[in-house]
Amino acid sequence: MTDQEVDELAAILVNEHGNAAREVAEERRSLHESGSDGFRLWTRIAAAVGRMLRLGQPVLELSSCVG
Repeated sequence: MTDQEVDELAAILVNEHGNAAREVAEERRSLHESGSDGFRLWTRIAAAVGRMLRLGQPVLELSSCVG
């Protein structure tokens, strides 16, 4: 998954869950075995969510993710 795709998924989580988005991503990560592809992917998503929340970065327009 590209960095842009990870950022888009992180933006969706922030839009849907606000400040709880990182917890949601970490919960999803916990469903995967440590070291697995799924675990690593959700680690990346959780980190992107954390950056967005910490920096107060504007969330991507979801319409720009479609198409």
